[in-house]
Amino acid sequence: MDRSLSKKGMVLVAPEVQGSSNEAIAEIVEENDIEYTVTNGIRGPSLSRGIPHMMVFDASGKMVFAGHPMDAKAERSIKDALREVDSPEGSSSGLAPRQVDLIALRQWTNNEGKTMEASLTKLSGETGYFKFANGRSFEYPIGNLTEENQALIKEAAAKAAQQ
Repeated sequence: MDRSLSKKGMVLVAPEVQGSSNEAIAEIVEENDIEYTVTNGIRGPSLSRGIPHMMVFDASGKMVFAGHPMDAKAERSIKDALREVDSPEGSSSGLAPRQVDLIALRQWTNNEGKTMEASLTKLSGETGYFKFANGRSFEYPIGNLTEENQALIKEAAAKAAQQ
């Protein structure tokens, strides 16, 4: 669900509530190639009576679903909340229109041969602002990327500056 709906604006946060250590959580995240945020615990009132449990909030912060993730209402509530964000006018969410990425989601390679899949949202000097498919953003020095990737970024930045 995270991989398919994060591109549409869904943000998934998974609190671990069974007392696992940070190391155990990190191991599970890595083993399962989890790209969404996993926290160690949660604060505030617990509305859960079982595991797994899902709560869905719309763009205004109102809880629109609480229950088991496999409940047919869970996915419907997510899609309804995302539709509200996507509506061009009349959205009560107060969210600004989505920023168009400078370079769409693609694979990048650094000078050590390691790869990552992300979009480039903007460039500031020699710092690229990247975003994974799940919406998690990070900064990365473009000088650490291959020359081919650096040239692609500079070309995209020049085109954007002309518009």
